[in-house]
Amino acid sequence: MQNRLTAIAAFTLGIAASATSAPALAQYQFLTTIQIPASPSNNVSGRFESYDISYFDPTTQLDYVADRSNASIDIFSAKTNTYVSRIGGSNGVFTGLPIGAPTAVAGPDGVVVVPGSGAQPSQVWAGNGNSTLLAFNLSNGGTTGTQPSFSPIPTGPVSANRVDEIIYDPNSNQILAANNAATPAPFLTFVNASTGAINRQVTFNGLGGTPNATNGIEQPAYDPFTNRFYVSVPQLNGSGPGAVAQLNAAGDVTHIFDLATLGLGAGGVCGPTGLMAGAGGSLIVGCGDGGSSVILHAAANGGNGTIKVINGVGGEDQVWYDPVTKRYFLSARNNPGGPVLGIIDAVSETLLQTLATTPGAHSVSVDPISGEVFVPFGAPTGRADCVNGCIGVFALIGAVPEPQTYAMLLAGLGLLGFVAKRRAKLQ
Repeated sequence: MQNRLTAIAAFTLGIAASATSAPALAQYQFLTTIQIPASPSNNVSGRFESYDISYFDPTTQLDYVADRSNASIDIFSAKTNTYVSRIGGSNGVFTGLPIGAPTAVAGPDGVVVVPGSGAQPSQVWAGNGNSTLLAFNLSNGGTTGTQPSFSPIPTGPVSANRVDEIIYDPNSNQILAANNAATPAPFLTFVNASTGAINRQVTFNGLGGTPNATNGIEQPAYDPFTNRFYVSVPQLNGSGPGAVAQLNAAGDVTHIFDLATLGLGAGGVCGPTGLMAGAGGSLIVGCGDGGSSVILHAAANGGNGTIKVINGVGGEDQVWYDPVTKRYFLSARNNPGGPVLGIIDAVSETLLQTLATTPGAHSVSVDPISGEVFVPFGAPTGRADCVNGCIGVFALIGAVPEPQTYAMLLAGLGLLGFVAKRRAKLQ
């Protein structure tokens, strides 16, 4: 079963290998904005100011955004480029971002969709500012959500601060959640996605083979090619350009990719934040500092890894990989020349394009069906069409992959969800 899941996941991420990438002359451009209504919990004059991570579900073509200004998960449709609905926004479901409070206690933060199968609905999971992890059963085509049979899951005491970025591994049916701002050290929590039970916690304090993450941890990722988890570590032992830690499904650290020894040097600048698996054991690493980004070839050199430094874009938070166009997308709020959306060809590993975004824009997700790119713009934006904050939509102008490529992607996603849920039922 494990091999089958890994094969299906690899197929889903790698389907574009049999399709032709969009021509080099095809360019992305700004398309439209999606306005965001205020919720009853909004305490910043109805504006969309503070948010965290986005997640795009290709099976429904819905984008889920962790909206801290409205204390909700906002849902947007790529089919119509409109706001659809939200989960939370009242009754204290999420902590939001209280006036004067740091983002370390804000919520929601990380967000991910777990595919459903049969009688089991899809779920959206999100981290909250009080060190809890919440799940919601999705209905009405993914536009409404109610909490499942298990209650919010405390990953630690409230003093452990927010549950930040999270991901789902269909192979082990686990949610992996990062408490990035916990003291004295950040930690990861492995959660059974079917029951909400905590399987294991791993503290990044330099003990037991873990990296000494002296400036927190950031985005986790799952790569079906290597069947491993990866976690961004902005700083090792109080210095250096940071690292990416590799873990197996049991939570054991199996390798630490120290960017200093892989080519950036002890004085190199990166500070890994965003992280996402590409194809063939490569991952895109968003560097929170500096003017460059990194592609990590985790499966290269006997598993010891190599890196490719991409100059011309840097300072990212969230990053994304689109398996249809075979491109990386980076929301670079701290880019030296101003905030941009960076687009990298994953095959040639070259920077294709940068497009101006707005101050603080740090989240990005991509619809593999339409090819549209969604970037939240938090107020103040300096844009007349987005005074109170909005979702900026970018589109590829030119040829796009053939319809059969879309069919292959959705077939792979469907199989992935079915087999993962079947495995969960057998456990």
